[in-house]
Order: sequence, then C-alpha cells, then structure tokens
Amino acid sequence: MRLKSSLCMLSLATTFFLTVTIQYSCTDPVKEQLEEKEKEPKQEEKEEKPDSIKEEHNFTANIASFLEYYPSGDFSDFAALVKKTDLWNALSGNDIYTCFVPTNSALSQYLQEQYDVASIQAVPDSICAAIAKRHLIKAAIYLQDIHEDNGTLSTPNLLNEELSYTIVYDSVFSADGDILYKKYIINNSVVIMVDDTVGNGVVHIIDRVIDNSGSQELGSFIPGLLRSNNKIAPDNLKATIFYQALVATHLKDSLEQYIDANYPVVGYDSTLACYLETGRTASSYRTAFETETVVYPEKRFFKYTLFAVTDATLKSQYGINSLADLRNKAIEVYGGDASLSDYEKESALFKLISYHILPCWLTYDQLNTSQEQIINQRVMRAEFDVEDFYETMHPYAIMRISTPLDSMVEKKGIYINRKGTVSCNNLVHAGTRIWEPSEYGDLDCTTLNGGYHFIDKLLFFDAETRTSALATRIRVMANTLSPDFINSGARGRLHKTGPESNVVYGFKKGFCKNVEWNEGTGFYVRYRDNQFTSLYGDEMTIMGDYDITFRLPPVPHDGTYEIRVWGNPMPDYCNDRGVAQFYFRSGDGAFQECGNPIDMSLWGTDPQIGLIKDSDIKENEELSEDEIEAKIRANDLLMRSNGYMKGVDCYTTDHNTTLRDYENCYRIIVCKETMQSGTDYYIRLRHTDGGYVCPFNFIEIVPQSVFEGNEDKH
Repeated sequence: MRLKSSLCMLSLATTFFLTVTIQYSCTDPVKEQLEEKEKEPKQEEKEEKPDSIKEEHNFTANIASFLEYYPSGDFSDFAALVKKTDLWNALSGNDIYTCFVPTNSALSQYLQEQYDVASIQAVPDSICAAIAKRHLIKAAIYLQDIHEDNGTLSTPNLLNEELSYTIVYDSVFSADGDILYKKYIINNSVVIMVDDTVGNGVVHIIDRVIDNSGSQELGSFIPGLLRSNNKIAPDNLKATIFYQALVATHLKDSLEQYIDANYPVVGYDSTLACYLETGRTASSYRTAFETETVVYPEKRFFKYTLFAVTDATLKSQYGINSLADLRNKAIEVYGGDASLSDYEKESALFKLISYHILPCWLTYDQLNTSQEQIINQRVMRAEFDVEDFYETMHPYAIMRISTPLDSMVEKKGIYINRKGTVSCNNLVHAGTRIWEPSEYGDLDCTTLNGGYHFIDKLLFFDAETRTSALATRIRVMANTLSPDFINSGARGRLHKTGPESNVVYGFKKGFCKNVEWNEGTGFYVRYRDNQFTSLYGDEMTIMGDYDITFRLPPVPHDGTYEIRVWGNPMPDYCNDRGVAQFYFRSGDGAFQECGNPIDMSLWGTDPQIGLIKDSDIKENEELSEDEIEAKIRANDLLMRSNGYMKGVDCYTTDHNTTLRDYENCYRIIVCKETMQSGTDYYIRLRHTDGGYVCPFNFIEIVPQSVFEGNEDKH
C-alpha cells in the first residue's frame, strides 16, 4: 500500500533527522503482526545481559503489557490509571481492544489543568474509570484503513461515546525532499504513533488526553467557563476560590457531563426538527378539547445551574481569602470529620458546594415563571412571591427560589430561601439574592451544559434553613419534578409565542429522572398557557391506562406532612376524566393505598367534596364581614374533612376571579405521612376506571406546622 510505504519512510526520516525514538508500525492485522514478531531474534540473542525491562517482558503481548513495559516507560501513568479500575485484567486477556494512550506528559498536563493534581493516586477511582473508558474501544480500529477525511470511528468507546476523527495531510522535510503523510486527529488529540499491533488489539499513541465532549473542548463546560472567566473578569467578578472548591470536591467532574451516550435513537418523524419542517410528527393525542402534537427530545442533555460566590463577596462577608478558609467555614456550618477528603459526600466542603448546584440549567428568566402575560396579569404578587422549589446536588436538599414584587424588596432581583412578604408583614427570611444579568457587564456566564449566576452570599442547608426558611408549604410544579423536563426545553414555553411552543414533549421510558411509568401511560409536558385554570399556566397531561410514579422532592426536616395534588374536573365540557387510585411509598418499601379511588370528574360542588364558592357566600348581604369569614372558614373545614381544599387565591385567569373561586379547581389531600429528611418518597397515580385523562399542575408537601397553623389561602 502506498500509504504504508509513506508512513514507513516518514518514520525512518523522522528518526534520522529529528532523533525521535517512537516509530510508526506498518502492519495491519493482529495475526500478521504476531507472525512478524515471532521471526525477530529473541531478546537473549541480541544482548548478553538481560538487565532491561524490555528484555524481561514482552511488551507486545497485550495492551496491558504495552502500557506497563514499553521500553521508554512513557505510558506508565496511564497504566497506573487503568489499574485503579476493573479494566486492567481485560486488557491482559484475549478480547480485542483499541487503546488510544496518552503519554505520561500528556496525562500529567491534563490532570494538572483539570483537577489541579500531579499524581494519579490523587484522582478517585470513578474518574480514572471514566478517563480509561474514554480511550478504549472493544474492537480493532486501524486508522490506516480509514479513507474518508473526517467522520466518526465505526465503534464507540466504552462510555458509548462516538469519537470523531479528522485526517490532515502534512509533510516533513528529509534529505530526499518533502514526504507527504497523513496526520490523524481523534476528537482533540493528535495521533503520534499509528496502528501499533499487540497480542490483543491495537494501540495508538496520542499527544493529549481525549476530552469528553467530542470535538468540543472542556472549556465549553461550566468549570472551564468559570476558570477562563476568572482570567479576564474584573476583580469584583472573579470566583477563583469557588473554582478551587469545585476541583477539590470533584463536583467539577459532574459539571462536565453533557450528553447521555446511552439515550436511544429517536426517529426523525418524532422530533421537533420534523415538526418545524413539516408541521406534523408521528405522535399525537386527542383530548375532548384539542389534538396535541408530540415531540421527543433527540438527545438527553445533562445541564446544570451553578450559584457562584465571588472572591470579593467571600472576603467582605466572611473574611474568606483562600480555599482553606472556605473549608473552615464549611466545617463551622456543617461540622463533621475534618479529616475527610473534600470529595467525600459527607465532608463539609462537599455539602457546602453541592448545595450551590442544581441538576438543570435555569436561565435568569426561567428561575421562576417570568412571562409578562402570566406574571403581570395572572399572579397576585403583592401578597405572594412567584416561586419554585428545586432539588440540589446536595443529597436530599432542596432550595426555594422566589421572585418578589420589585417594590417589596430592598434590592431588585430573584431570591433563594426567602420566606414571607413585606406586604403581609411576615418576612422572616430575606434570602440570598441572585444577581441580575445587568450586573455582569460583558461577562458571558452561559455555555453548552448550563451556566452560573452570582449570588450575594453563601447558601447553607443548615438547621436554620431546614427548620425555618424551608418550614413552609412546598408547592412543586409538576413540570419541575424532573430535571429532564427542564433540560429538554419542555418546561416554560408560552403558548403561541413561537413554533416550538405549540407542541407537547414526551419522554423515553428509563431516561426521565424521578419518573417511572407503565407501557399504557402517556404523559406529556405541555406549553404554558395564560388561559389555563392552573397555577402559572403550567400543566402536564397524563393519559391512557396510566400507572405513573413520581419521586417527590426531599423534605427538609423530619415531621408529619400532608401530600396534596391539584384537581381539574370538567364534566360539563368533556367526559375524559376518570377514576384514579393514589399510593404512597417510603424508600424501597411497598406502595400503600391512600384511601379510596378518587373520581377526578366530580365538580367541586358535588356533596362528596362540598365546595361553596367564596363569592357566593359574600353575596349574602345579611351577613357581616366576620360572619362571611366564619362561613368561608367553616366551608374550608368541611372540605378538609372530605379530603379536599379549594384552589389557590394567588392566581386568576380573568383579572378578577381567583382559582379559589372556581368550581372545577380544587386540591386533593392524598395522604398524611410521617416523613424524614434523607429518605426517598414516591407518589403513584393509577387509572382504575372511566376516562383516560388526568391533568396535572402541582404537588404540595405541607408540614404540620402549616396545615394545622391557620394556613393562608395562597
């Protein structure tokens, strides 16, 4: 082959003129390479004294031997890395692999840049496994057999990631003139030795570690963005200590995830791209009111929101000037064993930093519902902050994000763990303010897999936060129950404001965190509509012969909680509501039935529910204001005894009548349970009879101190 001849000539010329010790191998099949090596003189025939590693070990026997016993020792660090995983024995066995191996210097540079460590021993086994698997393919891949100038390798790596390749034509000068050769680039790494055949596969030596983003650099992810921004930002926008903490806790590695390599292929006719091009897709469903077009995400993305604290804020607020100072502050707040490594989940620093990360990307205008048509026309904002609850990367920890009315706060913005309002004279926690985008100047804080927001002080999931700031009615919007709803773009689209807003999103079974369902279930995240009789216009449609389970957000402290869901019957307009049985489960235990099945089609005025509209009570001119309030209170108590509550009074669809005064809006009290922090809980809905549609708006998790403490109507 002409290519092989050119490669051999290049190797010889490079060795002669540049004194390069690594040569290109010029054979293709494993068998042929082994036959050639059998013809070579034995080590003891070449030299009298068997005193070198090369003489004692056959480094061509298998990939493991190549890594460990290569004469120059250039791959000993990668060997040490693989030995920290369960792959070492495999690379010593008979199965065929391709290994892209970085030199010691390349691996050292990578570890220093990405983890600020100089030794493999300082890298946790899980990270070693990810790096190793990224460089291994379970097949023999010969680069010299590739004829296209770019593409992806025929077999993915052991992380099921496709590796891209590019062939660049280059030349080197020799005594005989320029020699043309091909340079192979795998993702971001240049191959400096091609197709070296060993007993159980092929080895390619590369000049740098292959990153986990295909053709993208690690700088395209949140940690790389933060690090690069720290170099160019003005002093008041630098967050170098926070970056060091991400590295020390290894949370940096989590923030470098982007695409789920195991996500199944989605047919083009089920994608948003198909809808945008043709106006239709292969999937749709019909309710009594409309036909909805369904799309499925083409990829499953992992995205994150980081709440970062600047060095200037750490210094001014806490006297923190270094990572050690931040660690000491974490120990002061969380206690624990100071001898634990920072990357252990029980360490104080890990708890501190992980509470600043959400497993979904929320732009500033998506932290809470912010569309003008919803916020300014539908929400009673003077008495109620627009708010959402999210689970963080801190195990079993939630945060409350709220947007107060501008006139009700000292400084405009969105707040974390704020409790109460100024107008109601019950503000007990001012919260931590999230900076507005205008405060960043020209600094871009968004990237491929999310971004970061600055906050005005550290966040603590301490006893005060858990038992005071978060001792509240936790109303979780259905469309925030899974980070996949958010990362896919399904949540928060306003109806009729763009082509993407007119479809509903379905999800692949097994690839939607916090949600499980049977084959008969259809569930779809809908667009946001200001005409819906549902809070913030959010809605999820559950339909079919459904049986669906949601993992609940964790409770912040031990106690008795009431679990409620939103109900929206419409018997006068449609007959598609049915009967559903609710269940509750703690941890890995069995599901327990929550009372009798619920007829989802009943009007609130049905005697089984007992709703009397507040407006009807107020129309009685013979009653005083105190008597009116007493009757309203009595009706509320009657409904609670029946297992129901009225809708909320903080939202309206007509600028006047709130959801509390709608006969087809009420809350269903599913169960009352003793719940503990640090435990998983689940709620299950199973269709049992009648119609096939269950509209779903929110779940409430309400502590006893609230539901037995004169709870407000918001």
